[in-house]
Amino acid sequence: MNLIPREPFKEIERFFGDDDWFLPVTRREKGPEMDLYETEEAIVAEVSAPGMGPEDLSVTVENNLLTVKGEKEEEKEDDEKGYYRREIRKGSFERCVRLPRGIDEEGVEATYEDGILKIQVPKTEKIEKTGKKVKIKKK
Repeated sequence: MNLIPREPFKEIERFFGDDDWFLPVTRREKGPEMDLYETEEAIVAEVSAPGMGPEDLSVTVENNLLTVKGEKEEEKEDDEKGYYRREIRKGSFERCVRLPRGIDEEGVEATYEDGILKIQVPKTEKIEKTGKKVKIKKK
């Protein structure tokens, strides 16, 4: 007897195809997308904030916690547009990320260009990764 594995979710995707405009779209609201990486001099965060300006954004670093806040005013809804779907977020957001030890909170710099907020947090000391190999004993 041959068994054919079923993949019900793929069948559903195939059924609806790309015409899913009538289905509700769920997205976990966690704030804007953020890339966080390290260079030799700094920890760098790049935050996607299209449609906002520097006056709409706030950046703080306290106790190794980077917090980015933003607020975009909700425009008066235009009833003439007849929306099928509205995905462009309006309102406020807050995104917090824990940074590693050894940063200079006073030297933080932020720039905004082409919808990307770039935050540079200088490092003050090189953090050496330490570890201890644990010997496993046999009973």
